Amino acid sequence: MSKNGSWSYNTGVRGINWVRAYEDGRGGIILLEWFQPKLDGDDQPVFDKKGKPVQQKKRASTSTRDRVRAKKMADEAAEIFALQQPGGVSSSLRRLMYRYLQEVTQHKGKSRQKQDKKAVRVFLAYFAEQGKDRGPDRDPASLDRKDWEGFSRARREGVTGFGPCKANQIRTDLKFLIAVLAWAAGAEEGAVHWIRRHPWSAERRRSQRMVMPTEKNPIRPGMGETLHDALLRHSPDWRFSLVLELCRETMHRGNSVRQLQWSDVDLGDGVVLWRGEFDKTGREIVTPLSPRALAALQAAPRVLGSPWVASAPKDPTRPVSSGTLNKWMEKAKAAAGIEVPRLGFHAQKRAGVRTPEFRALPDKVQEQLTGTTIRTLREVYDDITVDELREAMDSVAGARRRA
Repeated sequence: MSKNGSWSYNTGVRGINWVRAYEDGRGGIILLEWFQPKLDGDDQPVFDKKGKPVQQKKRASTSTRDRVRAKKMADEAAEIFALQQPGGVSSSLRRLMYRYLQEVTQHKGKSRQKQDKKAVRVFLAYFAEQGKDRGPDRDPASLDRKDWEGFSRARREGVTGFGPCKANQIRTDLKFLIAVLAWAAGAEEGAVHWIRRHPWSAERRRSQRMVMPTEKNPIRPGMGETLHDALLRHSPDWRFSLVLELCRETMHRGNSVRQLQWSDVDLGDGVVLWRGEFDKTGREIVTPLSPRALAALQAAPRVLGSPWVASAPKDPTRPVSSGTLNKWMEKAKAAAGIEVPRLGFHAQKRAGVRTPEFRALPDKVQEQLTGTTIRTLREVYDDITVDELREAMDSVAGARRRA
């Protein structure tokens, strides 16, 4: 409340993005006020004798008496002003994440933009409950193991405004903030340094034993031929069918498959180039195409003006997004009556690497065909079924009897 008893609300940080909402007289129209640099006739900043930009107070009407709405408008204005701050070392974790949204996230796909924005809201909600010293307005370089473990625990149990979640989502959130910190520390050559050091660098995480959350008994289903055929019969789009077929035949990740370009495919020699920029490992490799994969590519439509094998439905200059493919997957599963949890494009790769024929191949050949290290293939993708264990036990029992 102001001195005359009328309502007012302050948000942001003075000197950075302070905004005030207040009633023009008790119960009157609500106004917003803030400070911004004073400009001369050429729209250039005016500086004082000490070289600091001169600030002038600005006001604008919200045209409403609704305090809740005005409060939201003030918060949104403060976020915009935070993003407009000039270069220099970021003074707070909050500002750093806002700047990342503006300078990096906006160049990502729509689904990634949505994920990043939600991650920011989750982290701000968590840090807001940690007190002033460990809150969102602290120095980003001060993040430590306590923050890592505290966030993981809170996210698992439920952060204010957000329900509890499992290990995969917690890993996604943590990886987002790691990416923000790496970007801010100038991880790429020639990049701007927004913080003096990366508090959650790989080396520091190893030394401090900051381990990514994992599920104790993760469900990693493989996709058998029956399920594969059922999804194809209920395919909502030719791009879905193509990506599904290529994931099965190439045993590569869906993210790599959806970003294949026609220039990467040699239908004459029957080979495909997997670009490192679109692969999780960053390696660039060439692998042969199976007859079934070759047939799928030969039958695929060529979208005019698009370099992508599977272009986005509404924008042929871009590849089909992972979000669109996942929506199509859920639609096809529902139409086919498939209720297998976590059955997606990755299940194609799991099915391929679990076959006896693939396991019999030399390790280096397995790595080259899939673009995945043999250790990851064994520890993450492969799985032994009960039928395989039963067959093995029968084989051992038979050997004992013969002995």
